Amino acid sequence: MSRLCLFLLVTLFIGSFSARHPKRFVINLDTPPDQRWNEVVEYHRDVIPGFVKAAQSYVPRQVLPIAFWVAGKLNRFFPDEYAEEIRGSTLLISFVIRNIIRRIAEASGLPLGHVVSMNILYDILAFDRKHILDMGCTSIVAQSRNGTIFHGRNLDYGLSDLLKNVTIIKIMYSGVTFALSSTLFTGQNDAFTLSLNARYSGPYIYNIFMEFFTRFRTPVGFLLREINQMESTNLGSGFIENLLGGAQSSQQSDRMHAADVRTLSNGTWFLVETNFDPWKKDSDKRRIAAQKMLTAMGQEALNADTMMKVLRTHPVKNNETLFSTVMSARFPMLMKNSTFIWD
Repeated sequence: MSRLCLFLLVTLFIGSFSARHPKRFVINLDTPPDQRWNEVVEYHRDVIPGFVKAAQSYVPRQVLPIAFWVAGKLNRFFPDEYAEEIRGSTLLISFVIRNIIRRIAEASGLPLGHVVSMNILYDILAFDRKHILDMGCTSIVAQSRNGTIFHGRNLDYGLSDLLKNVTIIKIMYSGVTFALSSTLFTGQNDAFTLSLNARYSGPYIYNIFMEFFTRFRTPVGFLLREINQMESTNLGSGFIENLLGGAQSSQQSDRMHAADVRTLSNGTWFLVETNFDPWKKDSDKRRIAAQKMLTAMGQEALNADTMMKVLRTHPVKNNETLFSTVMSARFPMLMKNSTFIWD
């Protein structure tokens, strides 16, 4: 039986001063796509109205009807399984629907366009310089003296007030994602751990053109779900920064090829990635602070607790940090005990 483990935490935004473990959900991948997310959606019914209202506030009122209508039409271009999940969440009805994303829309009672938008939001907005200054991510891979690789990850996003109400952790593989979304940006399986950081690649309109060029067949969140079902760790995808735990590597990608690949080797026991190319000068205080802490700590002191200490220290953790997690392919249950959403 194939399963996807999800951990959910529903919180209200009251400032990033406390943390809670998320609720755990198990998604049975042998269940029809249009029924997989019913439990997740039902659990979040009370916060869905507030979520919709907050989401709409980020779109100019005059273009709201057109934007969500277009988004609803895009579902037909997604891979069939994901399209069914999304459509299935719209009405929570028992009969079989043709298309994975539609299931979420049906169960929640939301228009299909709203749910589709949640699944491509990262692809459209995450790489625009204007937005990247207000959000970002930190990913750290480090190897202890005994060879254990720990993968630390902070997800920062400018929509924190909205997303903290619907944040999920996702046993075939595990990950952290958001309710109403079939995508995955932080995950692990028995072979490796994986996190994705945004990397500037031009104005968001370029990303829209690229999505239409590829007919929305591979939104990056769906791609990472596919990767987590693989046993190989040889990755390549556009305009992103990947950090792999099991493969001991870090990779930055342009739209068509890998821009840089770095590995834990030759005395290098840790790698820190944020949202900027490490070979270029930048003023990213998160990476500088994390590197200084790891160097001062030393390889002998590395463990899950000390990795979390780095992740929760300012400015690595900041007002935009939604969650922090520590993963290890050697210890898959570590994610369950070391994932926190910041209230």
